Amino acid sequence: MTVKAEIIAVGDELCYGRVYNTNSFWLADQLTRRGVFVQRITCLRDDEDEICNAIRDSLGRKPNLIFITGGLGPTQDDKTLRSLSKLSGKRIIISETVLKIMGERRKIPPGGFLPHQLKMSSTLDDAECLPNPIGWAPVTVLKLGSCTIFALPGPPKEVQACFNEHIASRVQEATGHKSYAKRIFVTMYESELTPIVNEVSKAVEGVYLKPLASEGSRDQGLGVEIITFDPTDEGCQQKYQAALTKLKELVIQKGRVVLEP
Repeated sequence: MTVKAEIIAVGDELCYGRVYNTNSFWLADQLTRRGVFVQRITCLRDDEDEICNAIRDSLGRKPNLIFITGGLGPTQDDKTLRSLSKLSGKRIIISETVLKIMGERRKIPPGGFLPHQLKMSSTLDDAECLPNPIGWAPVTVLKLGSCTIFALPGPPKEVQACFNEHIASRVQEATGHKSYAKRIFVTMYESELTPIVNEVSKAVEGVYLKPLASEGSRDQGLGVEIITFDPTDEGCQQKYQAALTKLKELVIQKGRVVLEP
């Protein structure tokens, strides 16, 4: 896979451990399904310097895509746009398109927007601004060098709606690849299974296998995640079957069993 991405989740509440970082988990899954290699996930506080540093570090690893979630709300601790403005030199502006959409959606007359509503309608000058299908804060799409940055709102339902509405098709077109994932179970210990998994990975191109020590039970066996990548759904399925067949062959040789849910 040649398209690489990084995910940056912003929010004090995430670092305090009071809110699950569901956005990163969901985005990583969606990107992987579309053939993107997610090379890093970062979680940090609502601190302008920390956000700038994280984006600079990410750009230094040369991903094709960076997804930032959170920090686009109406309060003073929402600093994602300010950080992107500082890095890019582009000024923050109010999107007239967003104001028009939200005015119609919320029945707010022109000139009737409150300061916090104007802040949530912000984007960057000369950046692409994608309206939020179910919420207020839009998606700002910024090109820095060879990397495209997507700044998304924080609420998970809004992240998912924005991604599905505006971004999923772009990502799929960029990668030209798809993936298929399934979890099976093997009645072996991780130390026994690891050499077998390594052998299958070498034998079948475009497949990722990972024993999951935290998944499974004594009766069920050890969970193994199998993910395959190919330009077509059919190719993904064929690679999965090839990997599964090879895995079963090697496991049976050891007198053990592969269980498919």
